[in-house]
Amino acid sequence: MDIGAMSIGMSLAKVQQSAGLSVAKKAMNSQEIAAEGLLKMAEGAVSEPVPADGIGQILDVRG
Repeated sequence: MDIGAMSIGMSLAKVQQSAGLSVAKKAMNSQEIAAEGLLKMAEGAVSEPVPADGIGQILDVRG
């Protein structure tokens, strides 16, 4: 393999790696935004604080 072909191959690998990292960063960003939205939604769902012992406060009646 000559030097020119190796240079092109290495350049292509670098571009592919850069593109992969860019896609991963965008995916992480979107997941972070989704998680923040879920946390805000969960905070709004709690209507009153649960006592420290928590006994008898929550009852699952689905069977």
